Amino acid sequence: MSELEPDITEPVEPAQEPQSPAEQCAPRKPLWIRILKGVGITVVSLVVLVAMAGVLLWNFGGMSGSAVPGVLDQYDEWVASGQAPAIQKRFVIPIPGCQCHSKDPALTAQHTRRRMNECGACHSTRPAHMEPGYL
Repeated sequence: MSELEPDITEPVEPAQEPQSPAEQCAPRKPLWIRILKGVGITVVSLVVLVAMAGVLLWNFGGMSGSAVPGVLDQYDEWVASGQAPAIQKRFVIPIPGCQCHSKDPALTAQHTRRRMNECGACHSTRPAHMEPGYL
């Protein structure tokens, strides 16, 4: 055998690359655990997001309009002629389907500035069809 040829009897070990500290500390978790963790984080995030939207609508959501056409316009005419006091506007997020069924323009105008958390005082005491002014 020549001097340039390697000796076959000696095993040749490949050079090992240095590992990062994260790879040295813990082995990688199985795939099913990583998938369950990702699904869990997604579900928790969605629940928190829906809860935040519910709290937002409870605190700022309100009536989207009147079930009786022209009632709010009639109230605006009353205010312009001085027959009714103007109601101060405030921030209310309109909720589709949440409507006042009263024929009274002043009551309807007051309900347009109410929020969901203020409706329970009247609307939880009896069925909605027995409320005063209901069609």
